[in-house]
Amino acid sequence: MWEISFAFNYFGVLNQFFIISMKINLSQRTLIFYGVLAPFIIFGSLYNLLGIISGTSTVISFGAFALFGFVLLPALLVSTYRQNRCTLFSDRISIGKKEYVFDSYAVSIVEKYLPLKERPLFSLFRTQYANLIIREKSSGQIVLNKDLAISLQAINKMKAFLSV
Repeated sequence: MWEISFAFNYFGVLNQFFIISMKINLSQRTLIFYGVLAPFIIFGSLYNLLGIISGTSTVISFGAFALFGFVLLPALLVSTYRQNRCTLFSDRISIGKKEYVFDSYAVSIVEKYLPLKERPLFSLFRTQYANLIIREKSSGQIVLNKDLAISLQAINKMKAFLSV
Protein backbone atom coordinates (compact mmCIF):
# COMPACT_ATOMS: atom_id res chain seq x y z
CA MET A 1 0.00 0.00 0.00
CA TRP A 2 2.81 2.41 0.86
CA GLU A 3 5.39 3.19 -1.76
CA ILE A 4 8.01 5.16 0.05
CA SER A 5 10.96 6.16 -2.04
CA PHE A 6 12.58 8.91 -0.02
CA ALA A 7 15.54 9.31 2.26
CA PHE A 8 16.32 11.48 5.26
CA ASN A 9 19.79 12.78 5.87
CA TYR A 10 21.34 12.77 9.34
CA PHE A 11 19.51 15.96 10.32
CA GLY A 12 16.05 14.60 9.45
CA VAL A 13 15.67 16.78 6.34
CA LEU A 14 13.90 15.17 3.42
CA ASN A 15 16.12 14.53 0.44
CA GLN A 16 14.49 16.40 -2.43
CA PHE A 17 15.65 14.05 -5.18
CA PHE A 18 13.19 11.36 -4.16
CA ILE A 19 9.41 11.30 -4.53
CA ILE A 20 7.01 10.26 -1.78
CA SER A 21 3.91 8.45 -3.00
CA MET A 22 1.10 6.34 -1.60
CA LYS A 23 -1.34 4.33 -3.69
CA ILE A 24 -4.78 3.40 -2.42
CA ASN A 25 -8.19 2.60 -3.84
CA LEU A 26 -11.00 4.69 -2.40
CA SER A 27 -13.59 1.92 -2.81
CA GLN A 28 -11.83 -1.10 -1.33
CA ARG A 29 -14.90 -2.48 0.44
CA THR A 30 -17.07 -2.24 -2.66
CA LEU A 31 -14.48 -4.03 -4.77
CA ILE A 32 -14.06 -6.79 -2.19
CA PHE A 33 -17.82 -7.28 -1.85
CA TYR A 34 -18.46 -7.54 -5.58
CA GLY A 35 -15.24 -9.48 -6.11
CA VAL A 36 -16.61 -12.20 -3.81
CA LEU A 37 -19.96 -12.24 -5.64
CA ALA A 38 -18.47 -12.04 -9.14
CA PRO A 39 -17.60 -15.73 -9.69
CA PHE A 40 -21.14 -16.83 -8.84
CA ILE A 41 -22.77 -14.21 -11.06
CA ILE A 42 -20.36 -14.97 -13.91
CA PHE A 43 -21.01 -18.71 -13.67
CA GLY A 44 -24.78 -18.21 -13.42
CA SER A 45 -24.96 -15.85 -16.38
CA LEU A 46 -22.83 -18.13 -18.55
CA TYR A 47 -24.97 -21.12 -17.56
CA ASN A 48 -28.16 -19.16 -18.30
CA LEU A 49 -26.86 -17.87 -21.66
CA LEU A 50 -25.65 -21.30 -22.79
CA GLY A 51 -28.94 -22.85 -21.66
CA ILE A 52 -30.94 -20.32 -23.67
CA ILE A 53 -28.73 -20.78 -26.74
CA SER A 54 -28.96 -24.57 -26.63
CA GLY A 55 -32.66 -24.54 -25.70
CA THR A 56 -32.20 -26.75 -22.64
CA SER A 57 -32.72 -24.08 -20.01
CA THR A 58 -35.64 -24.67 -17.66
CA VAL A 59 -35.73 -21.12 -16.35
CA ILE A 60 -35.58 -18.45 -19.00
CA SER A 61 -34.79 -15.02 -17.69
CA PHE A 62 -33.81 -12.23 -19.99
CA GLY A 63 -31.81 -9.30 -18.76
CA ALA A 64 -28.41 -7.74 -19.00
CA PHE A 65 -26.88 -9.49 -15.98
CA ALA A 66 -28.80 -12.72 -16.53
CA LEU A 67 -27.34 -13.13 -20.01
CA PHE A 68 -24.18 -11.04 -20.11
CA GLY A 69 -23.07 -10.83 -16.47
CA PHE A 70 -19.85 -12.61 -17.37
CA VAL A 71 -18.88 -9.52 -19.39
CA LEU A 72 -20.64 -6.70 -17.53
CA LEU A 73 -19.59 -7.49 -13.96
CA PRO A 74 -15.83 -7.72 -14.64
CA ALA A 75 -16.10 -4.52 -16.73
CA LEU A 76 -17.85 -2.77 -13.82
CA LEU A 77 -15.21 -3.99 -11.38
CA VAL A 78 -12.38 -2.72 -13.58
CA SER A 79 -14.05 0.64 -14.17
CA THR A 80 -14.76 1.05 -10.42
CA TYR A 81 -11.14 0.30 -9.66
CA ARG A 82 -9.84 2.75 -12.27
CA GLN A 83 -12.19 5.58 -11.26
CA ASN A 84 -11.34 5.26 -7.55
CA ARG A 85 -7.60 4.70 -7.85
CA CYS A 86 -5.91 7.35 -5.73
CA THR A 87 -2.24 8.21 -5.69
CA LEU A 88 -0.93 10.66 -3.13
CA PHE A 89 2.29 12.48 -3.94
CA SER A 90 4.16 15.05 -1.91
CA ASP A 91 2.82 17.87 -4.09
CA ARG A 92 -0.47 16.56 -5.55
CA ILE A 93 -3.22 13.97 -5.33
CA SER A 94 -4.43 11.99 -8.32
CA ILE A 95 -7.89 10.38 -8.29
CA GLY A 96 -8.78 8.44 -11.42
CA LYS A 97 -7.59 10.64 -14.29
CA LYS A 98 -7.84 13.95 -12.42
CA GLU A 99 -4.97 15.55 -10.58
CA TYR A 100 -5.29 18.09 -7.80
CA VAL A 101 -2.13 20.08 -7.03
CA PHE A 102 -1.74 21.11 -3.38
CA ASP A 103 -0.82 24.65 -4.44
CA SER A 104 -4.32 25.14 -5.91
CA TYR A 105 -6.41 22.74 -3.82
CA ALA A 106 -6.80 22.05 -0.11
CA VAL A 107 -7.20 18.35 0.68
CA SER A 108 -8.65 17.16 3.97
CA ILE A 109 -10.18 14.06 5.50
CA VAL A 110 -13.21 14.86 7.63
CA GLU A 111 -14.76 12.34 9.98
CA LYS A 112 -18.46 12.47 10.73
CA TYR A 113 -20.84 10.63 13.01
CA LEU A 114 -23.78 8.86 11.38
CA PRO A 115 -26.90 7.79 13.28
CA LEU A 116 -27.93 4.15 13.01
CA LYS A 117 -30.63 4.67 10.38
CA GLU A 118 -28.19 6.39 7.98
CA ARG A 119 -25.31 3.90 8.26
CA PRO A 120 -24.38 1.60 5.37
CA LEU A 121 -25.79 -1.92 5.59
CA PHE A 122 -22.42 -3.66 5.82
CA SER A 123 -20.92 -1.51 8.56
CA LEU A 124 -23.75 -0.89 11.02
CA PHE A 125 -21.55 -1.03 14.12
CA ARG A 126 -19.12 1.59 12.89
CA THR A 127 -20.11 5.08 14.06
CA GLN A 128 -17.43 7.30 12.50
CA TYR A 129 -17.24 7.65 8.73
CA ALA A 130 -14.71 9.61 6.72
CA ASN A 131 -15.04 11.85 3.68
CA LEU A 132 -12.26 13.05 1.40
CA ILE A 133 -12.87 16.72 0.67
CA ILE A 134 -10.93 18.62 -1.97
CA ARG A 135 -11.54 22.36 -1.92
CA GLU A 136 -10.29 24.96 -4.38
CA LYS A 137 -8.13 27.46 -2.48
CA SER A 138 -8.94 30.52 -4.58
CA SER A 139 -12.75 30.32 -4.40
CA GLY A 140 -13.28 27.96 -1.46
CA GLN A 141 -15.59 25.81 -3.61
CA ILE A 142 -15.72 22.09 -2.91
CA VAL A 143 -14.48 20.26 -6.00
CA LEU A 144 -14.73 16.69 -4.66
CA ASN A 145 -16.58 15.26 -1.66
CA LYS A 146 -16.10 11.49 -1.64
CA ASP A 147 -17.06 8.89 0.95
CA LEU A 148 -14.08 6.76 1.88
CA ALA A 149 -15.12 3.10 1.78
CA ILE A 150 -11.78 1.94 3.10
CA SER A 151 -10.46 0.57 6.38
CA LEU A 152 -9.66 2.74 9.38
CA GLN A 153 -6.01 1.79 9.05
CA ALA A 154 -5.91 3.10 5.47
CA ILE A 155 -7.71 6.30 6.53
CA ASN A 156 -5.12 6.87 9.28
CA LYS A 157 -2.29 6.29 6.79
CA MET A 158 -3.85 8.82 4.40
CA LYS A 159 -4.20 11.36 7.25
CA ALA A 160 -0.57 10.83 8.24
CA PHE A 161 0.55 11.20 4.65
CA LEU A 162 -1.45 14.39 4.08
CA SER A 163 -0.17 15.95 7.29
CA VAL A 164 3.52 15.55 6.27
